[in-house]
Amino acid sequence: PPTATPTAAPNLAPTATLNVLPGVTDVIFTDDFSDPSHWQISTSAQAASIIEGNRLILVVRAPGASIMTLRDEPLLSNFYAEVTARTSLCSGNDDYGILFRTASGNDYYRYALACDGTERVDRVRTGTSSPLQSAVPSGDAPPGSPGEVRIGVWAVDNEFRFFLNGRYQFTTYDPMFKTGTLGFFA
Repeated sequence: PPTATPTAAPNLAPTATLNVLPGVTDVIFTDDFSDPSHWQISTSAQAASIIEGNRLILVVRAPGASIMTLRDEPLLSNFYAEVTARTSLCSGNDDYGILFRTASGNDYYRYALACDGTERVDRVRTGTSSPLQSAVPSGDAPPGSPGEVRIGVWAVDNEFRFFLNGRYQFTTYDPMFKTGTLGFFA
């Protein structure tokens, strides 16, 4: 029997892929951890931060303990920073990551990866943590150990974009801290 001729679907014009790293061009600063004088190095019975063999090593020796180390320079406002993190002992809610726009040991943003395969972002102001992005699972965050992941933070004005292994994860916004240095924590 005769049938209706289907109407052809309209042709959609291709759209450009969103550039999740606008403004990123050449490397303007790199640290190969050959000069420990720029880092806050410390050792205690509970935790330690050391530089050895061109690596920054963070060690947590006691349950519930933590360690952070901050670089003294450069002072950054708008930037893209990337680091490769390797875990050798990591389980459950243990977490590690990058600190950025650190004004002091009590004022900073923290991009945290937990050893359960989740990631989150916090603002720490006067030592009190507030979530900007609650913990969400990520296929790029290594669960347990050993693990290796390339952590990236793009910060421009009030907007922060987060990357793992070069893959965009999510965006958060916050106007609190405008400039600061980088650091790491476990």
